[in-house]
Amino acid sequence: MNVNNDIEFELPERIKAFQEDLLQKALQYLQANSPYYQRLFKEHAIDISTITKLEHLTQIPFTEKKDLQLCNNDFLCVSRQKIIDYITTSGTLGNPVTFACTDADLERLAYNEWKSFACAGLTNQNVVQLMTTMDKRFMAGLAYFLGIRKLGAGIIRVGNGNPELQWDTIQRVKPDTVMCVPSFIMRLIQYAGSL
Repeated sequence: MNVNNDIEFELPERIKAFQEDLLQKALQYLQANSPYYQRLFKEHAIDISTITKLEHLTQIPFTEKKDLQLCNNDFLCVSRQKIIDYITTSGTLGNPVTFACTDADLERLAYNEWKSFACAGLTNQNVVQLMTTMDKRFMAGLAYFLGIRKLGAGIIRVGNGNPELQWDTIQRVKPDTVMCVPSFIMRLIQYAGSL
């Protein structure tokens, strides 16, 4: 795949038309499948057929995190049999929010991260040490893993923390790229400096 062969490199009017087509499809899908948006459209007398331009989005109230916390299950737009992964926020500032992902959702997540890594200059020639967790229902670690995999680069799944294991892995496998929480780099440098 070529990262430069995409809609984002088209003329602005072509991009806007593309976005507006997707907007109409998304609204129709929500109207047909989302209990939350069905209720929202009805309560606010929103006729989705009149929302044809990006500028029309002001007719729809913002969806906030509290809406996801209070009505989490009402955002589900597919049957439970289509859910293959459940991801949850930490709940640091309130109730955790669960995101139920289908195979298509995970494919899109992989695509988004692939584009990010490719835009940063990574290729299938790189070896990436992944220093974020993929467990505990953490979305970012899984997203990075899927994107790196789609890119075709090598992946070393070390997980988060543990500077000793991270440094040992760097010394043994010699990755050319690390993916981590930026503040952890300082901790790793301090650890390496103490050796």
